[in-house]
Amino acid sequence: MIATFLFLCTLFNLTLRSAHANRASLLQDSQLPLSTSGRDIVDAHGEVVKLACVNWYGAHMETFAVNGLHKRTLTEIVDQIADTGFNCIRMPFALDLTFKPDFIVPTVALTANPDLIGKTGLEVFHITMKALTDANIVVFLNNHNSVAAWCCNIDSLDGLWSNDAYNAEQWIESLVYLADYYKDDKHVIGMDLRNEIHDVRNSNRYITWGESKDIDNDWKHATEVASAAIYEKNPGWLIIVSGLCFSFDLRKMVDNLPDLKQENKLVWTTHYYSFSRWWQKMENQVLQRHLEMTWIDLQGVTVKWIIGSSFALIILTVMLSARLKFKKLNDWYFFPREPKVTVAAICFSLSIYCVLLIFGLEIGATAVREGYDEGGCATMAIEADMMDIGRSCAIALAIISGIVHVGLMYMLNTGMAFRREDHDMKFDEYSDREIEMQRLSNEGMEDGRKGSNSSDGPGGGVTKVADKSCMCCDFLIFTLLHNIFIVLILILAVASAANHLANKTETYAMFHDELYGKWMLQNHNAPVLVGEFGTGSDGSSTAETDYWYAMTRFLKEYDLNYAYWPWNGERWNNSTLAFQNEGYGLVKEDWATIRRPKIVNDLIALND
Repeated sequence: MIATFLFLCTLFNLTLRSAHANRASLLQDSQLPLSTSGRDIVDAHGEVVKLACVNWYGAHMETFAVNGLHKRTLTEIVDQIADTGFNCIRMPFALDLTFKPDFIVPTVALTANPDLIGKTGLEVFHITMKALTDANIVVFLNNHNSVAAWCCNIDSLDGLWSNDAYNAEQWIESLVYLADYYKDDKHVIGMDLRNEIHDVRNSNRYITWGESKDIDNDWKHATEVASAAIYEKNPGWLIIVSGLCFSFDLRKMVDNLPDLKQENKLVWTTHYYSFSRWWQKMENQVLQRHLEMTWIDLQGVTVKWIIGSSFALIILTVMLSARLKFKKLNDWYFFPREPKVTVAAICFSLSIYCVLLIFGLEIGATAVREGYDEGGCATMAIEADMMDIGRSCAIALAIISGIVHVGLMYMLNTGMAFRREDHDMKFDEYSDREIEMQRLSNEGMEDGRKGSNSSDGPGGGVTKVADKSCMCCDFLIFTLLHNIFIVLILILAVASAANHLANKTETYAMFHDELYGKWMLQNHNAPVLVGEFGTGSDGSSTAETDYWYAMTRFLKEYDLNYAYWPWNGERWNNSTLAFQNEGYGLVKEDWATIRRPKIVNDLIALND
């Protein structure tokens, strides 16, 4: 019985693994080449395939070879990638690789592979590619940069396919060479034309999409020319096109498709890291730098301010709403009870809240706008849209709240006291004589005369002066309490706006709307492949943990093809001429041990 049970369990596990493998299994020659159908990538038989890729980098850097060959053999690394559950590699390379064919890979980068020592970078690259495709792992090439080096920053010309190092014609020449070289290897499935397209403002370079035939600056035209040249050598390749704004924004592109000779071969590629979005940048650049707190800390602080100011407002409202007696005129109410004043106070509070909330969002966007601006993203980014709309709304609401405030103050100051018998009559409408008569009827003639400082008699001005003085004193008290009331409203509005934004940053909805809106997933004209994303978190960073949860949920929700960055356990540091730890890598520095099993399991679960 036990043996039977164990057998059934084993069979069940194998069935699960088989079902899992069907979603991102290794592709056979008969399934290739790949094409697209709507938002899907399909094999030669029209069946949907899932590309579960990892980036394995190094060939785009100074050693001209993928990293890791100094620790393990090429075969060991390839086998582990396949055994882990990935069926695809995104392979970055620099134009230097093809234009410097005689460059010898440094021995330090190949010590675990003595058979590769003495070979050129291009030779090692071809050998690496063959090892991958022989293992039935599909590979798509990624022109990552021009000059071999770590890439990329906001000022880097490597965000441009045509720059001072290599022009557009040379860029196309390199792509065509590789397309021709790998035309007989079906497992080399396509070309990611260029990595992270962006403006380089300090070089006065601004990228457009479909606005001209300038091959050096219009990414659509450059894509069309390059893909046409590739088609002549390798018509079966997928043409993978980077979004603008560091491969993040597709909004200008999906409604203005490039005219490719290849039918059903277009794939969009996007990148997304936690550090690149505005609310994470605001946390890093504003909260942590100036206030030494995170969004979580801000939530706790603002909750305390909200509770404190709300409690104080309740007490103050009770005080202002209560019947406060004048020293001499005890039949007068101190605070107006007309509905219009209550409505005015509520409108004022809400308008202040709206103004501060919108300005809070604008501050968040402004804190990171410079980076977007320099990358050519500001005119397209949701952050810029939010700032434009937010500024207009904030100005309008500021004017409205100002009018409400003035109106509120007018009503409070002209209608601050109401007599019980007649609420429609204001204090100033009563004559001095009527005031004196009321005082005398309540306290008696003798007490009234004792309170006088003059011998003018009951109808004279002595009593009038005493009453006005008393009223003036109470008016000052009222003004003080009213100002405190306004200050508390402002504190509550600021705290509420900050708390609202802090809570919003923790939601999946904010993450979802950011990606869905910029990747235009409602369109079905081409698949989206997330070419780079990753995390360096081991659970200790709340921001990274939240990012990873939201990122994997989003990938699963829309069943997107992906390429995690990276497999590497180390990367080459050219300044020290040594390898250093790669914190985002799926393997540790020994290139054998899985660094974070949970991350790997989450990625493999995307294939189910």
